[in-house]
Amino acid sequence: MNKKDKAENQRIIDSYDFLANAASTQDCTGLIPSLPTSREELDSYEEVYHYQPPKISPKNVKKDL
Repeated sequence: MNKKDKAENQRIIDSYDFLANAASTQDCTGLIPSLPTSREELDSYEEVYHYQPPKISPKNVKKDL
């Protein structure tokens, strides 16, 4: 694998590393005590602590088939 491919591979890995802050001393265990009743409530939790995976548009997804 050449240097350019390795860099691209690392960029992809980093973009999927949405759990990087999950198991830390600052983990927000119990952040959501009950099921949110609206999208706004769910979004407000996401503003406090990023726990949802990043949204990727279908046009940016490469198929490896």
